This record gives sequence, structure tokens and C-alpha cells, in this order.
Amino acid sequence: MENTSVKETENMQRDEKIISKKPLFSDNFNKKLRNLWQDDRRFSERLLTSGAAVLAFVFTFIMFGPFELYIANMSYLVFGVKQLLPPIIIAGIIILAVFTVLFALLRGKIFNAVVSIVIGITIAGYIQGNYINIDHGTLDGTGIVWQDFKWQMLVNLFVWVAIILVPVIFCYFSRDIWKSFVRIVSLVLVAMQVFGAVYLVIKSAYQINSNISDDGYFECSEQFKVSKNKNTIVFLLDRMDKKYMDELLKRDPELCERLSGFTYYKNFTGSYSRTFPSVAYLLSGVKYDYDIPSAEYMKKAMSESNFFGALQAAGYESRLYTDTQYVTGSVESFNGTVKNAKSTEGKAKPMKILSAMLNLSAYRYSPEAIKPYFHIYTDNIAQKYIFGNKDGSIYTVDDAEFYAAFRKKGITTEDNAGSFVFYHLQGAHDPFTMNEKGEAVTLDYLNYEESMYKQIRGDFKMILSYIEQLKAAGVYDHTTIIITADHGRTGTAPSLEEATGENYGERVLTLLIKEAGADTKQPLKTSMKQVCQANLHKTFLRSMGVNYEGDGVRAIEDIGEDEEITRYFYMSGSNSLKASRDVNLITYEIKGDANDFSNWKRVKTEKMKFPFYD
Repeated sequence: MENTSVKETENMQRDEKIISKKPLFSDNFNKKLRNLWQDDRRFSERLLTSGAAVLAFVFTFIMFGPFELYIANMSYLVFGVKQLLPPIIIAGIIILAVFTVLFALLRGKIFNAVVSIVIGITIAGYIQGNYINIDHGTLDGTGIVWQDFKWQMLVNLFVWVAIILVPVIFCYFSRDIWKSFVRIVSLVLVAMQVFGAVYLVIKSAYQINSNISDDGYFECSEQFKVSKNKNTIVFLLDRMDKKYMDELLKRDPELCERLSGFTYYKNFTGSYSRTFPSVAYLLSGVKYDYDIPSAEYMKKAMSESNFFGALQAAGYESRLYTDTQYVTGSVESFNGTVKNAKSTEGKAKPMKILSAMLNLSAYRYSPEAIKPYFHIYTDNIAQKYIFGNKDGSIYTVDDAEFYAAFRKKGITTEDNAGSFVFYHLQGAHDPFTMNEKGEAVTLDYLNYEESMYKQIRGDFKMILSYIEQLKAAGVYDHTTIIITADHGRTGTAPSLEEATGENYGERVLTLLIKEAGADTKQPLKTSMKQVCQANLHKTFLRSMGVNYEGDGVRAIEDIGEDEEITRYFYMSGSNSLKASRDVNLITYEIKGDANDFSNWKRVKTEKMKFPFYD
């Protein structure tokens, strides 16, 4: 028994040795693996093919893409072409060199597959960005309900897969044809975009700014400082249509009591349908016909208008809190009349520029299903992002940030003749990143309307807190407070009568005014005066006791309750065939109650020579 046991043990040990000597993978598997890597091509040949594919990829997405987007959007960007080109060229060269060599080190079918995918993605991205993108509008913060595009996203993914499979199929049938395909298509893509870049430079040479924008910025060190003697404080809530204000009062009827002393002007019209040129027009009173470039108009408006000069001559301080791109082509146009207007200092951060422009490039060229991850609000590519704003000194329109600063700093006073303070807030304009408590929140496009009203409520909570601090400081009674909008609800459409849904019809804006010395025991009053932003501009001057007469335009207080006034509204109309945003300037004449769209008459349609959103 003992011998048998010993023999069995020896047999088991022998079997274990035999098993341990068996290869981990079968000979057939190892052979297939060797076939994947086997390659009779020289390294230099693979280097040339991979270099062509990577060059097309890099040039399309990292170099030409950001450059083309810069040219198309340079009106909004605070850096010049000198700040853009070095980071994208350096990044492009590094990526080209690294991945060309890295891919060339691959061999056989693995090399073929990787290069096929790279050139396939490049072709698909080029076609996507230039021919098959869905028009989601401009990146102005307007919400996109991506779930509504799920079928388009699915079809788009199939298109991408089909395009990427093309080089794979070529490689399967003929490696020589595949090699020629990769090299020729890569060079053709690069050549077309080189010619495109040259054309863009020639076409836009007069606009291209080689240096950092001289727009400047509005700094925030005295953001909540007011005069002990006289103030006019304007809260401009972006896109605050009267319909939104009416709905807010229905939801929060107690606001009528809390806004005691205010008058709600319910027949107040704007002048333009976009933030630009509405803000510049409201502050200058100078009309824009889109007949000169936007930057040139803003400089002209601020130079021709004596608004801030008149306030300064009367001994008053003016401070603006908005984005310079909506007001002036350069803060130098103010000639020192706006206290917190500062010239751009410091250097743009190359990595910030590269990150921002690659994000925009990815949004343009990526499949529809991936675009939500690259969706960006272009106002974020502004002074504080490109130059840095750790100390909070650069103002940008961000309501949650504004409210946080107000909580931290609070109202302070100074003993001067008077102050004109203008705050531009996000209001009813998305992205909605503040809730009704004034807290920063994540964007929620699934509950668009509720998110909007939460942000508006947060704004009014802040304004009411501001009012309470004015009262505590003893300056409320000699302060005029104006709550208004730059424009009403918006939507891309050929005209107001061709707009759909809530965007159809009239544009009446929110306007609430509490005059200095008003009886604050009186609940919110209403008025149906036929007034517009031209009258509000004069009201700014009147409230500060500055002469505003001479051009025939009167302040709101000078207009009779039942007086008939003809007003005009200038809409930015799209061309539905080209799916462009601002192509036509449409003039409407308004007589009577502006809330009744039958009182709006379209009197002129003309093509914009210099559209702002082009």
C-alpha cells in the first residue's frame, strides 16, 4: 500500500510538471498575435504614413480649427492673434512629433488600425464641423435640451462609424491603396484648410487684432459703494421680459408690498433685440444701424455721447459693472469719466487660451452625442478667465458671484456729490447658475423655466437686501433705483411675426422705478405710459439733476400718462435659408399699447452690413 501511494505521488508530480510546461497560449494564438505585429515595411515608410494622418488631425482640430473660430469670434475675445498662435502652434508641433513617432513604432495590423482610426476621425470631424452640424445657435448661454436631439445624435453616430470604416475597408482589400488614400486625403485636407486660412486673413485683415484687446475691464474694488448725498442705481436684468415679471408677481404677490414706492411701467419697449447694442444704446443714446463694425460703433457712441461727461462735470462719479464688449470698443473712449474703467494689464495666460480654444474646436468638430460635454458659454472666455481673477477684481456677469460679493462686502458710503452705479446681471438669461436663495447651482436644462424663475427670484432677493442696506445707511430716500432689462425674450427667427412659441409677438420690457424722495409707504404702482429706452436714458440724467433737454427726447417723468408716442424697435432677424443668426435689421413702428402685437407695424427690412453675431 505504501509503494502504491508513493507511485501515485510520483505520477501526480510528473503530471504537474507536464502541465506547467504547457504554453500559456496555444501556438495558434501566438501565431495570430505575431501576424498582428508582423510588418515588412520600413520604419521610415510607416513614419511617413503616420505623419500624414497625424498632421491632418492636428492641423484640423488643434491649429486651423481654433484659428478659424478665433477669426469668426474675435469681436468677443479679449486676446489677439499674437496670443493665440504661439500656444496652438507649439501644441500642434509637439503633438504631431510625439504621435507621429509613437504610431510609427507600431507595426502590422495594429499600425494599420490606429492610423485608419486617426484619419477616419479626422475626415468625420471635418465633415461634421463644415457640413452636418445641427444649428444649436450661438454659445450665448441659451439652454439646449439635448434630449430632444437623441435621434439626430444616433443617426450622427452611424455616420461617424461609416466614415471611420472607409479607411479600414481600403486597408482590408489593398494595403497599397490604403497607404495612398491616407497620404493623399491627409494632404488634401491640410491644403484646403491652408487656403481657407489665407482667405480668412485676407477677408478679415482689417479686423484682426494682433495684440491683447484694448477693451479693458470694469474693476470691482468699490462695487457696493454709494454716495451719502445722491444716487441713481440701475439693476439691469438681462432678457427680463415683462411677461417674466408679470409671472413673478403672480407667483410671489408679496413682492408688490416689498417694492413699495416703485412704479411698474407696463408699456415700456426696448430698442434692440440683443444685449449688444442695447446696453451701449441705453447708456449713450446713440443709435446703431449695423453700418460700421461693432467696436467702431461703441467707440463712436461713447465719444459722441456726453452722458458720462455731463455727470462728471456735475461732480458725480460713474461706475459700471458689465462686460466691456457690450458697452465700449475701448475703455479709453470714456476719457476718465467712468471711475472703475481700467485698461487691460498683465499678460494673457497661454494655457488658458489654448484650453478655451480647444474646447470651442471640440464643440464644433465632435459628434452630436459628445457636444454636450464641450458646450460652453462664450462669456466665460473673458477677461477674468484669460488673464486670471483670483482677487475678484474683474467684473463679469455672474449673479451668484455678484451676490456672494455683496454678502461679503455690503454697502459702504462716501461723502461725494453723487454716484451713478450701473449693475448688469444675468437675470432671465441662461445659463441659470443661481437659485432663489442666491446660491450658486449647477445648470439644469431639464427644468429650464423653473431654473429661470429661481435665478430671477435670487436676483430680487439680492436687490431687496441691497435696498435694506441703503435704508440702514440712511441714503435710501435720496436714491433713485431702476430695475430694468436690456431686451426681452429672444429667439432666432426671421421676424417677430414668424417666431414660434413664446418668442412670437411683442417685446415689452420690465421697468420699475423708485424715484428719490418717493413715498415708500405706497404699494407698487403701475403706469401705462408709452415709453422706451430713449426716454429711460434721459431719466438717468434727470434723476441726477443734470440737464437732459435739447434733442427732443424726454425723460419718462415728463411724458403724460395718456400721451400718444410713436416708438421704434429694431429686431435682429435671421435668414431661415442660411440658418444664420443676425442677417437683417427689421424696424417696427409701435403706436399705442405695446402689449398688443397688432399695434406693431413692420416698416423696414434691411440687410446688416456688419452683423454682430455672424
